[in-house]
Amino acid sequence: MYQILTSFIIYITIFLFGMTVMKTGFKNISETGIKKLLYHMTDHPIKGLIVGTLSTALLQSSSLVTVIVISLTMTGLLQFRQTIGIILGANIGTTVTGLIATFDIGELKFILLAFGIFLIFLPFQRTFVIGTVLFGIGCIFISMDGFNKLAEPLQSVEVINNILLMVNHSIGASLLFGALFSTLCQSSSATILIAMGFINHGSLALDSAICIMIGANIGTCTTALIACIDSTSAARWTAYTHTLFNLFGAILFVPFISLFTSFILTFVSEPDSQLAYSSIIFNIITALLALPFANLYGQWVERRLKPI
Repeated sequence: MYQILTSFIIYITIFLFGMTVMKTGFKNISETGIKKLLYHMTDHPIKGLIVGTLSTALLQSSSLVTVIVISLTMTGLLQFRQTIGIILGANIGTTVTGLIATFDIGELKFILLAFGIFLIFLPFQRTFVIGTVLFGIGCIFISMDGFNKLAEPLQSVEVINNILLMVNHSIGASLLFGALFSTLCQSSSATILIAMGFINHGSLALDSAICIMIGANIGTCTTALIACIDSTSAARWTAYTHTLFNLFGAILFVPFISLFTSFILTFVSEPDSQLAYSSIIFNIITALLALPFANLYGQWVERRLKPI
C-alpha cells in the first residue's frame, strides 16, 4: 500500500515539477509581454476572452493568469470590467494540458525529457524556453503513463476504492473530490490527468469524471482568492468573479450531466479523450454563455465598488 501511494505522489510531483519548469521558462520571457497584451487588448470582452485563452495556453496556468490580472487591477492598470473576458478565456486555455495528455507518443517522452534538459542548460534564452517546454511536455506524458499504470493497484487500496465508489455513485462527491484535490495540489490539470488514469482503467465512469473536472475548475480558484487578500476592492472582485463564474458553470451543467455524457460518447471513443474534450466543450460553452453579460456585469460591479 505504502509503495503504491508513494509512487502516486511521485507521479504527481513529476507532473507539477514539469509544469513549474515550463511556466518558469515562459514567465522569464513573456510575463512582461503578457501584461502589456492584457493591458492593451482587453477593451472588449471578446478580445479579453481570446487574450485570456492564449495567455493561459502559453503559461499553462489559469491561476497564474488570474493572479497577473489581479496584480494589474490592484495597480489600476486594468479596470474591473476588462478582467471579465480574460477570466472567461483562462478556463478555456487551461484545457490544453489535458488534450496533450491524450496523445500516445510511446518512448518519445523520454527523448523529450532528455533533450529538454539538454536545452535548458545551454546559455541561450531561446533554447532555455524551448527546453522548458519539451521538459514539461515530457513530464505530462510520464505522469500520465504513471497514472494509467497505477489505476489498478490504487483501486486495491481501501481508502481509494471507497472514494471511487462514492464519486461513481454521487454527483456531489465527484464535485467535492475534484474541488478538494485541485485545491490541495493547486492544479486542475493534475486532477484531470488522475481522473484520466482511472477512466482509462474503467474504474471511473465518464459522468463522474466530468463532475470531477467541473469540481477541479472550482478548486483552482483558491489561488486567486488567496492572492486578493488585503488588496483593492476591484482586485477582490476579480477573484470573486472567477470563483462565481466557475460555480455558476457547475450549477448550470450538473442537471444535464447525463445528456452531456451521452453527447460526448457519440463522437469520441477513447476514454481519456472523452474527458479531455468534455473539459474543452464545457469551458467553451460556459464562457460563451457568460460573454454577452460581461459588460453589464462589469458595469454593475463597478457602480458598487467602494475603496476600503
